[in-house]
Formats: sequence, C-alpha cells, structure tokens
Amino acid sequence: MEEALPDIHGGLNNAYIIFCFILGIYAAWLGANNRPLSGNFWGAMWTNTALAGAVFVVAMLMLVLGIEARRSVYYLYALYFLISLPGLFAILQGSDNRRAAFLFGVVALFNGAAAYRAGEYLTVPWQ
Repeated sequence: MEEALPDIHGGLNNAYIIFCFILGIYAAWLGANNRPLSGNFWGAMWTNTALAGAVFVVAMLMLVLGIEARRSVYYLYALYFLISLPGLFAILQGSDNRRAAFLFGVVALFNGAAAYRAGEYLTVPWQ
C-alpha cells in the first residue's frame, strides 16, 4: 500500500488540476452567457472541493508515513485548495449571478494553475 501512495497522490492531483480547469471554463461560460450558477455547478464545485480534500489527506498520510518529502509550503497550498472555493461561496453568500460566475471561474482556473505548480515544483525537498 505504501508504494502505491505516491501514484495515488499523483493521480488525484492530476484529476484535481483537470477538474479545476474544466470547472473554471464552465463558470466563465455561464457568466459570459449571463446564466445563473445552477445546481450542476454547485455539485461540481463541491466535488472539486472533495477532490482537493482527498489530495490533502493522501499528502498528509505520505508525510506521516515518511514516504515522500515535500516542501512545507506544499501543505499550505493543499489547505488553500481545500478552502478556497467554499470560502468564496461563503464570501458571496451563495450568490449565483454573473459576477459570481466570473469570480468562481477565475479562482478555479487559478487553483488549477497553482496545483500544477505545486505538483511539479514543490515535491522536491529543500536541499
């Protein structure tokens, strides 16, 4: 099981990156067409948050088991991914208008880019 954790983490992280980009494009499309954020979007947003939680849990499990070293800022990134979209939801108080769609799109696209950076450049321990 321990040998498979880095592969599981890599797969979950890649899925999170792809999901973020798709979610961001979907939110931007909804905003561009002046459509409200529907239940489909909210379900996808919470699924994205659950995926971020899975990435965080596996990363913490690898840290506890000492399987793969990561720079400590990686765990802050993972925690940010876990709270960013629900935090935006709370700040906007569940708003589903055009502005909210664009904000969710920007945050989701940023999260995808940041998750890519974290997965590629923060996996090497400090020398």
